[in-house]
Amino acid sequence: MFNIQRESIVRAIRHTRPGIVSLLMLMVLLGLLNWLVVNKSIVLYLFYLPVVFAALKWSRRDAVGVAGLAALLVISYAFFVSNEMLTARGKSMIWAELTGWGGILILTAYIVATLKTRIQKALADLQQAYDGVLAILSKFIQPVDTDTEAHCVRVSTWASRIAQELKLGGSQIEATRIAGLLHDVGKTEVSVKLLRKAANLSQEEKERILTHTTRGAALVKPVGGILASIADTVEAHHEKYDGTGYRGLRGEEIPLLARIVAVADAFDAMLSDRPYRKGVGVPEALASVTGVSGADFDPAVVSALQRVVSHDGGEDIFAQLSRTQSVPQVG
Repeated sequence: MFNIQRESIVRAIRHTRPGIVSLLMLMVLLGLLNWLVVNKSIVLYLFYLPVVFAALKWSRRDAVGVAGLAALLVISYAFFVSNEMLTARGKSMIWAELTGWGGILILTAYIVATLKTRIQKALADLQQAYDGVLAILSKFIQPVDTDTEAHCVRVSTWASRIAQELKLGGSQIEATRIAGLLHDVGKTEVSVKLLRKAANLSQEEKERILTHTTRGAALVKPVGGILASIADTVEAHHEKYDGTGYRGLRGEEIPLLARIVAVADAFDAMLSDRPYRKGVGVPEALASVTGVSGADFDPAVVSALQRVVSHDGGEDIFAQLSRTQSVPQVG
């Protein structure tokens, strides 16, 4: 019972002021250092650590509050505990130094937290512009291949959900999102007439369409950054797990993100209407994907898709995605 009450108190303290626990621990350290350090004023510099940490991690109000609490603790320490600090020089000079130090500490917290806020806003603006460019690119792809209106957006979302289910890191999830959105960018360099052809394709026509993966990789790789990192995924998203795909890669020779996009691409294609067939329901599409698990697709990725559909409701996700063509976000 006492342990439960103690844990509740600690959680309440953390919730009220996130840095207070760190400061209290630092006070204990301060008491220990008082016996070891000859120059007691050196201990004051330790308080910059939790204050800067609070400024970087929490809000400006919390950071300034932590700095104010630190100053109060130091003044209390000097007044009630450390007589040496008060007798080393004149009391008035000591209090002036402590007041100046406390003011600088609070100002440091304010400046660092303000800079963090501005940087976060700049990054948010940059992310918005970045998503805008991706939205423009995806809308450029869609008119080329009218069979898959908003298909790229939906594939991006399915792929992101699968990546999250596989517990990938944030950077990999973001790369998966972008790869899903741009996986068919190479179709912009393939004949529109050929892409829209509803009749059976000749072998030569099929081979020309197959080039959209290498063309897409060639388009994104020179851009650099995250787009260059997804070039392999764009090029390999039509590979099959058993090695019977475009380039003959098999198993883990195929990049993981390409294996994810392949499942998302096929799953959404089955759900979507095409000129030569109607789309099927989520249960039928999922059964078809599961039926070729281990042959066409990575079993682990298929299993992750099954969990996504089970947790989030595949029909609801598809209906929601079909009503929007905006670039998906990853939470």
